[in-house]
Amino acid sequence: MRKFWLCLLYSLCGFTIVFSLFWMSLPKLRFPGQDSSPQSSAISSSQEPSLAAQAVPELSAQSYLLQDMGGRVAVYRCTADGTAGDLLTVTGIYTNLLPENDAVRIKRGIVVPSELELNILLEDLGG
Repeated sequence: MRKFWLCLLYSLCGFTIVFSLFWMSLPKLRFPGQDSSPQSSAISSSQEPSLAAQAVPELSAQSYLLQDMGGRVAVYRCTADGTAGDLLTVTGIYTNLLPENDAVRIKRGIVVPSELELNILLEDLGG
């Protein structure tokens, strides 16, 4: 009887390992409305805002730029021509700890059209 329980335990452990390896080898699933290109911005102006975003009034019409500054994400206020203006803050988000796609986008610079979307993106990157 003892051998039976040991065999059952070993087979359950083996099944768990095999299933975990299978699950990790599956391709990433895309959600409806998610852009398939890896270079697409996390928050694009062409997407329809969610119901929660529609309920909150716009905090400002100012656009912002996120860029890498000394290995950390810096937030700049954009000028009229869309280039980096005043440095607002250097966040505690380290660029080298972000996923590769996000790190590349930050190093190129991400323009965010509103303060609401800036807060959402910073929360996504930092959390």
